[in-house]
Amino acid sequence: MIPDIVPQPKQFVLNGGQTRVYPAEVRLVPPCTRDAAAAVRAFAGYALKLGIKVKTVRRDAAISIVIDPNGRFRREGYRIDIGKRKVAIAAADSTGLNRALATLLQLAGTAESGKGIVLPECRIRDWADSEYRGMMVDLARYWHPFKYVLSYVDMCWYYKVSVLHLHFTDDQSYTLPSRLYPKLATPGRSYTFEELAELEQYACDRGVQIMPEIDVPGHNTGFALAYPELFGKNGIICQHKDSVDAVAALFGELCETFPRSKRIHIGGDEANLKKWLECPECMAYAKALGIDTESEAPDAVCDKLYVNFIVRMADAVRTRGRTPIVWEGFPKAANRSVPKYIVVMSWENFYQVTPDLLAGGFRIINCSWNPMYIVAPDVKWTPAEVCDWSIYKWRPVHPGSPYIGRLFECAPDKAVLGGQLLAWGDRVPAAYADNTEEGARVERVLLAERLPYLAQNTWNIVAGVEYNKLAESVKTRAAELDIIIN
Repeated sequence: MIPDIVPQPKQFVLNGGQTRVYPAEVRLVPPCTRDAAAAVRAFAGYALKLGIKVKTVRRDAAISIVIDPNGRFRREGYRIDIGKRKVAIAAADSTGLNRALATLLQLAGTAESGKGIVLPECRIRDWADSEYRGMMVDLARYWHPFKYVLSYVDMCWYYKVSVLHLHFTDDQSYTLPSRLYPKLATPGRSYTFEELAELEQYACDRGVQIMPEIDVPGHNTGFALAYPELFGKNGIICQHKDSVDAVAALFGELCETFPRSKRIHIGGDEANLKKWLECPECMAYAKALGIDTESEAPDAVCDKLYVNFIVRMADAVRTRGRTPIVWEGFPKAANRSVPKYIVVMSWENFYQVTPDLLAGGFRIINCSWNPMYIVAPDVKWTPAEVCDWSIYKWRPVHPGSPYIGRLFECAPDKAVLGGQLLAWGDRVPAAYADNTEEGARVERVLLAERLPYLAQNTWNIVAGVEYNKLAESVKTRAAELDIIIN
């Protein structure tokens, strides 16, 4: 029987069923990396909050860790062998080690004496099925204290969630700092370069990737307020050489701000493209691009301008060694023009349906509105519904989707990279006008209730677990996580 580990490991074997007390001493067997040492320090910090004092030693220890790049581990894989006297942990790199240590913490108990770590004799072999296991938080629609942002990393570490997607910009605020265009940062509602550097290091130490987002060309009020002469003020980023160059430069700056982020989100959703038709500068720019603005249909002109913009931003990201991510926001007709190195988040099945994205050669991430969206305090689906979800299932809510009101499920496909839980802040300012930090707390509770099911269904995309059974394990884990993040 597998103990209360979430997500459940692929292989778990009890060796006689004995539970023993081991000295809480850890040795990183040389050669070891700085990142591996950081992972152990992070683990020790979490363990201390749970009453377990972990020491790192150079001599022989009860718990030994080996980093073996040639150990034939699968994605983010690890091995744990708990014997009568020793605990042996092995992984290919610090990411796999972080996954192993999250499992070890969930297995661990505190000795009655207050000294040592209590563990069952067992053998674990584990790895991730999906490369993308994400949680998104909207930092732009209302202010999140920095301590909350760090706690989202803790949540991801605990449940082996690989990506923390941060929606930094929207109409309500621009929460990123900028040296290129400093007036973009919303006063009193933006983070500093120092905080973001701390955040990235904190996440890196824990094997969590930060994916920052600047959402353009729509959702751009901050641009219009700060630099209307450059970006325009008609509800969409104006397209001319200077504005496009400026936004591309901002993505370059974003890559520099998050040097370890493998993915950069460039937005691309819910933009009123027809606004470009009303802008003489945009139409002149379109003609310079070779778009026949007089004979082509208005929608075709808009689509071509959209593709030009998205490709330019994607190239700004890709040339710096990152993978660009966009929301599903372009029609099927644009598939030939949008490069396939761009990964698409399929969320509404309205702008374009999932089968057409897959047939078009895109890699995608499942961000189905139902049941993966949270809009605190009152728009949400139950943890049971998240448990029933898989990376191949969508339940669109947009009335224009051909799948409205029913489940759409695609065949297993390697092009579906994983899935994501998403928290949006649209309703928090009104619901918690006098205390938006309480709104952040409520939102975090809603995320914490659902994140273990996202983790289970992305770490293990085949081996589903019945909700009632998994919920018992989640109850144990939730109590422990609550201690860690509070």
